[in-house]
Amino acid sequence: MLFRSLSLNHTNYTPVSDLTVVALCFVILVLLVQTHVRKDNNFKRMMGMLAAIVVTALSNVTLQMLITSGDTIRYAKAIYIARELHNISVIAYMYLHISYLREPLWLNDKTIRLYRIATVTLLACFTLSDVVMTFLNVGFRVGRDGKVATGVNLFIPLYGLFLVLVLFLIIRYRDRLVKQIFHGLLAVNLLSWFLMFSQGLHRQQSFTTAAYFFPIIGLFFIFHSNPYDVDTGAVSSSYLYQELEENLSKDHKVLIMSCYMVGFDKFIKESKELKLEFYDFLRQNMRRGVLYRFPHERLIMTIPVSDHKDHRFQVEKMLSDFGRKHKKFNMDYKIVICEMNERITRPHDYPLLIEFVEASMSLNTVNNVNDDDIDKFFDSRYIINQLDDIVNTHDLNDSRVLLYLQPVYNLTTGTYDTAEALMRLRLDDLGLVFPDKFIPLAEQNGQIHTLSLIILNKTCRIIKYFNSQGLDIKRISVNFSAIDLKYDTFCNEVREIITMNGIPFEKIAVEITESRNEQDFNLIKRKILELQSLGIKFYLDDFGTGYSNFERIMELPFDIIKFDRSLLVEMGKNYSSEYMVSTFAGMFNKLGYAVLFEGVENDKDERNCVRMKAGYLQGYKYSKPIPAETAVTFLQPLSNSQTKK
Repeated sequence: MLFRSLSLNHTNYTPVSDLTVVALCFVILVLLVQTHVRKDNNFKRMMGMLAAIVVTALSNVTLQMLITSGDTIRYAKAIYIARELHNISVIAYMYLHISYLREPLWLNDKTIRLYRIATVTLLACFTLSDVVMTFLNVGFRVGRDGKVATGVNLFIPLYGLFLVLVLFLIIRYRDRLVKQIFHGLLAVNLLSWFLMFSQGLHRQQSFTTAAYFFPIIGLFFIFHSNPYDVDTGAVSSSYLYQELEENLSKDHKVLIMSCYMVGFDKFIKESKELKLEFYDFLRQNMRRGVLYRFPHERLIMTIPVSDHKDHRFQVEKMLSDFGRKHKKFNMDYKIVICEMNERITRPHDYPLLIEFVEASMSLNTVNNVNDDDIDKFFDSRYIINQLDDIVNTHDLNDSRVLLYLQPVYNLTTGTYDTAEALMRLRLDDLGLVFPDKFIPLAEQNGQIHTLSLIILNKTCRIIKYFNSQGLDIKRISVNFSAIDLKYDTFCNEVREIITMNGIPFEKIAVEITESRNEQDFNLIKRKILELQSLGIKFYLDDFGTGYSNFERIMELPFDIIKFDRSLLVEMGKNYSSEYMVSTFAGMFNKLGYAVLFEGVENDKDERNCVRMKAGYLQGYKYSKPIPAETAVTFLQPLSNSQTKK
């Protein structure tokens, strides 16, 4: 009887709006659960508000169904229950909404406590008044004759006061919000007020729940599922590629500015002063353009280039303002400025270009990208593609990887009976490529291990060739990085390559640099002991540069310590430096380590090294790195291996 008698098309109410709100709430709930990773307090408040709105909408539909059922006396108790459930859920929504604003508006405990008390007091007064008015027959009631009297509906003015409070908070603390977020919150709350006002003018009740729901939509899109970063107002990095793609297709020019700041991600969350200065900077300088946030403390801004003079003036002003604000916080930075270039046709290449240019910059500098930078960038991309192919091919005899040797002079025998293996690339488009161009790229892109194995194989082959020619080569050292040693297969790979080439293990030495990492240290020690048991020698490379821990060095069973060129330079400055270096060399000699000085360039360097009882010398005084096959001119026949230089 109840549902048969309901048309739900009462003159001042239709359930379509409430049911639509319920459907949208479930959509948002699904999106929140699926996409919002951080289950913080505001996530819980958002879920609570959505649940309250669903209850509000469904209780309102139920209430209206019961009122229009034609049998209100029978359903009087249910009507009162539905109405109270509706009122309670509205109160819960209002309280959660005020609590939600604490984080985006940075309200401290004392402030939010005051607003919560004010909200609870207001809600309690209106609720109590509503109950009292019902008992006094001036509020909502079901008469004995079955007629429903709405009386004075206090929840409409209550919601009006609630909106006033929300708008007051948003406007009062607008300097704590980025411009886009402030405008978004302001707009949805004003729209909610307008909807409530409009339906009042037309004596409607259908859109009350929708008016409650609109601010939730605003909070959802701005803080939970929106492209803007809450801390900076920057758009997600993925949207940059869309903008660049569109501008490339339309041949529009765009200026791209990147700013990398050390520690920015941490400080922008923790420092209110930095946030306020940052927001002020954006308000002063972001009249045109879009700001994007990238990982690793990088912001990228795009500015349309329509008037060359205008956008250059904007850039100069921004840099000037940035310089003034930088003095307050003194965060190290790198700024790269680049205009879209017809040579770069892929959107994803622009951030890569910026990172490439940035890698060679000093801190606290600004770089305007020029044609030379673009040329070098394309060279680097070509090298990376070639390295990818070398890795995928995994040919240990790859002709693109060249073996060079730098002979090492043995002070004891007066001969060149050892050498260091070095790497070069020969690529079709670039010719000979030196290590400083490709080693960093190979390390960054996980390609260095394959190159190391190729050089080891070619070193084994050249040793075998020297032996077949009756030449004396005691050993050749091959450089391996900490990255190489982290491979579980490292020791097996080294053993298999040497065995495959049929040379003695003692003909190979491994050069590694010291690591600060505790796990790396223990790993390196295990690998050294395993390979040393086969007869392979180990060199500690670049002693004297950066980090050196003597206790760690003593724990690792190195055979030779290589003193970096910087120590030779340092010892020439004064007596104290000379004494320090000679003490190091003497200490290692007494402990049974051989000492090799690299970077020996002249007679003076040589005399200093001899005075410090060095065992081996390496540098341009004797030979620059040369193609491996030409090193035969430095080697002695086996029968004359003890001949003096």
